[in-house]
Amino acid sequence: MQFRIAKTGHEPALLHMSGKAKNGDLYEVTSRYLMKNKKPILPIMGELHFSRWHPDEWREAILKMRAGGITIVSTYVFWIHHEEKEGEWDFAGSRDLRRFLEVCRRLEMPVWLRIGPWNHGECRNGGFPDWLVQGGFRLRENDPQYLHHVRRYWTKLAEQAEGMMVKDGGPVIGIQIENEYGHCYQRPKTEAEGLEHLQTLKQMAQGLGFITPYYTVTAWGGAYVLAGETLPVYGGYVDAPWAQHTEELPASEQFLFIPFHDDVKIGADLAEAIDRTGSVQAQPNAEPQQQAQPQASAQAGPYLTAELGGGLQVTAHRRPYPYPEDTEAQALCALGSGANLIGYYMYHGGYNPEGRYSTLQESKATGYHNDLPVKSYDFQACIRESGLLNASYGKLKKLHLFLKDFQETLAQAEVYLPDIRPKSPEDLETVRAAVRHNYETGEGFLFINNHQRKRTMKAHKNWSCVLAFDHETITLENIDIDPGECLVIPYNLRIGSALLLRTNASFLCRLGEYCVFYTDHTPWYHYAREAGCVITLNKWEAERAYKFGSRLIIADCVLYEDDGEIYAVSSKPEEEIIYYGPDGLRRSKTVRFKQVECDASFTYLGEANGENGRCRKYQVRINARNRDQVHDLFLQIDYHGDRAEVYHEGKLVADWFTTGEQWHLALKRFNYCSELELWVYPSRENVYYDLPVKNGWSLEKINIFSCAKTKVFA
Repeated sequence: MQFRIAKTGHEPALLHMSGKAKNGDLYEVTSRYLMKNKKPILPIMGELHFSRWHPDEWREAILKMRAGGITIVSTYVFWIHHEEKEGEWDFAGSRDLRRFLEVCRRLEMPVWLRIGPWNHGECRNGGFPDWLVQGGFRLRENDPQYLHHVRRYWTKLAEQAEGMMVKDGGPVIGIQIENEYGHCYQRPKTEAEGLEHLQTLKQMAQGLGFITPYYTVTAWGGAYVLAGETLPVYGGYVDAPWAQHTEELPASEQFLFIPFHDDVKIGADLAEAIDRTGSVQAQPNAEPQQQAQPQASAQAGPYLTAELGGGLQVTAHRRPYPYPEDTEAQALCALGSGANLIGYYMYHGGYNPEGRYSTLQESKATGYHNDLPVKSYDFQACIRESGLLNASYGKLKKLHLFLKDFQETLAQAEVYLPDIRPKSPEDLETVRAAVRHNYETGEGFLFINNHQRKRTMKAHKNWSCVLAFDHETITLENIDIDPGECLVIPYNLRIGSALLLRTNASFLCRLGEYCVFYTDHTPWYHYAREAGCVITLNKWEAERAYKFGSRLIIADCVLYEDDGEIYAVSSKPEEEIIYYGPDGLRRSKTVRFKQVECDASFTYLGEANGENGRCRKYQVRINARNRDQVHDLFLQIDYHGDRAEVYHEGKLVADWFTTGEQWHLALKRFNYCSELELWVYPSRENVYYDLPVKNGWSLEKINIFSCAKTKVFA
């Protein structure tokens, strides 16, 4: 396999979009990358919906996101969460946008605010209140009545966000206008009208005080992009829970290296087939099989992503499981394909708040094509609805550690694909690879993805490739590629005064004068002259590695830093932690946790008519001592059936659609109540599952365990 590495000659052009923070930081963007203080940056953005999470837990959620490598938090602001009834505003509790932004400001976590007005997000009416949908005027157009209500809504948001723009010392560095506009859920008759509407919305937002360095719109599926005024952002999901069938999908192109990948399947349940003459033909169930090319106007900007699937939200008829390897491989392919903003939707799961006049989930009853859980928005994300970590958290963190240390080098690097490429996603033998080479530093990175969802890729032993430059060639050789493996292999890497020419190990991060690598094979390092300082981990350790300042810590539990102190959260009585300092020495320490005694039991109450049909009811009793010592309690619920619901004091507080995973219910948000009622619904036919599921209609087992928190390093 050969890569022809030749400079394109396309120098990055500065775009007309910038802003300065109150502290003097300058944010700009070129045709290829974002910049901060004239230096290229490659941010990692993770979605957390503040109104779908408990306000007392926002701080820890953001700290866990930061520990996982997230550098920007993005969040939808759902209109229906704040004005469910016309003129009746609600910014209390989990809906308190200002409090959320204040938490982000105190933690110095930048925010990308997605203000809609229409958001989708599996929210009722895409976030539109019922009264707006039933108002009789044209939505998502320059209809005077619609614009009047948008202005009222955004005026309230502007009051909440006053002083929170980065220019005022706040955390908000970007605003997303609209969502999936031009191919999803109502649109004007012509593209010109659509672009005019986007222009109107942007001017309105700026007039109300939403003035930030960056403005984005989602660009997939032929959506409208306001050239020169908004940056297009792309996305992709490893499956389609919204698909209107219960069959397995074809092999996905998300696992190939394709520059400017445009996943037209996003929103396919609400998509409209559009020809470029401006005519519209509604096809609500359409699932395009061919990849559409991004609009010419979109290609003028950098390749940015906002919705790489950090998981999948299940629907009543379709319960796909995003394997952690899927999530890792998709992100790696986006990065290797040239993405210069890695944005995940969702990175942190949550649950729908209580509606005063209706439930707030997407459903067929509201005219959409899918039924979703009333409460759960777990999304099978890196951080679950329970707050527990998914295995994908550690797999992505490997990539994030690398990006943090090499964002400037990588953002400027050009993308090169090999002469031999996979014929299709079903080609499980051809090595999938891409190179990003930086001509300024001479450094580069070989990206290899040997994973295809629900397929087994061929192993490659002692694989090699040739990088053919104008005046030299570099051979990267003796690389072992296991099935399912994702690799980032550097070349011409500077390690202090040494120059690492080649290696077979994946790069993780820098640690002082050391560079940290990982591999499950025998590592080798080939230098130009003297050897550099390296640390080599195995893959298991790399997936559990955290970096805080000058310390690399390997722990099989949750770690995060808060005000300069590092904390661990675990359900075990003790954890063995390995850590490295800038001297490169490997050390270890035992960390102990104060666990509490707890137990749970249940009693069968009989059958009854539930909200979703016939169900079996169970009373669950919880007994926990010394609750003041616990960080959280979790119920592990093992049941057979289609779905289950939890009620507390007669109110639905949690629900779960069966996926084949164990359901973990966090009890802190219920003030560690001593009794709950669980309703189990019988299994149904014609439901798609990835994981094996036992049919039935019963609660089988309840377990309970606690997590404790302790300080590890000051």
